[in-house]
Amino acid sequence: MRPNPPGWQRAGAVAGAQPIDPYQPDGRLLACNAETQDQPPGNAMLEFIVDIDPEHDDVALLRFAFALARQHGAHLTGLQAVTLSTAEVMVMPDAMLVLEEREQAARGRRDWWRELCRRHGVEGSWEAHRGLHEAVLSRRASLADLVLGRLAREAARLTSGLNPLGRVLSTEAAPMLLVPDQWPGENGVHKVTIAWNGSTEAARAVRAAAPLLLRADEIVVLDGVSRIQANERRIRLALDRWLERHALRAQWETLDEEDDNGQSIHDRARGHGADLLVMGAWGHSRMNEWLLGGVTRHLLQHSEMPLLVVEA
Repeated sequence: MRPNPPGWQRAGAVAGAQPIDPYQPDGRLLACNAETQDQPPGNAMLEFIVDIDPEHDDVALLRFAFALARQHGAHLTGLQAVTLSTAEVMVMPDAMLVLEEREQAARGRRDWWRELCRRHGVEGSWEAHRGLHEAVLSRRASLADLVLGRLAREAARLTSGLNPLGRVLSTEAAPMLLVPDQWPGENGVHKVTIAWNGSTEAARAVRAAAPLLLRADEIVVLDGVSRIQANERRIRLALDRWLERHALRAQWETLDEEDDNGQSIHDRARGHGADLLVMGAWGHSRMNEWLLGGVTRHLLQHSEMPLLVVEA
């Protein structure tokens, strides 16, 4: 087990913490100070945003988000976008009235979020904003360190792309950490696997994951670039040196050509007991990724572990 950097202490479970309830009424823009914090002295507080969808049961996402925020002493913002679908606008004669009611309901969930923050020993706030989901999320994410959302496998199977979370990936907003509905983890992130292909997107994903890597007990790099580097003219991105400069030790494994696919990467990560897989856009261009498949799309459809993904 690799020791943590000086001044950092591992976050423990909060005594008496209870399972997260599904939805109760809650509201907006409330700061809830927690008695239990694990923020490293002398360091700025991270901010994580959780994309809240009242139409889905996000218990796994919330459990993971609160554990991660507690582990890192981060401020956790619950964010709900208040919107109407195109179909609703077309058929509802009183669409604006419905939108007003939804906004009031979203703001009213403040107390629910405050109670979750208190129960899990996390400082947080609640925000509800009117607008298109991806527009709200992208704008708010531009001033956050990480956005956590539900890994919606059914949406990832659409040939036209993902869902609003997926469309946010194509912006310059914060990186996305997507959590599968069945993920049982409740202790934060301790074993990280990095899917490395030498791309700018992969490098951005690793850099975005730096705070999580600093707290990890084990880091594994699945290196899919070494075998093809000789044929590339682009500048080599030396991940090994970057990790060394950040005092991060990693175990390296080379991906053979037959292993350079989503299923093999997923199986390797699971074999290492990873509770987070870090990756950029892997393999093909974005257009080919969405229309023809590819590593990124396979993992978004089938991953059984949280993914930290960055695209450009």
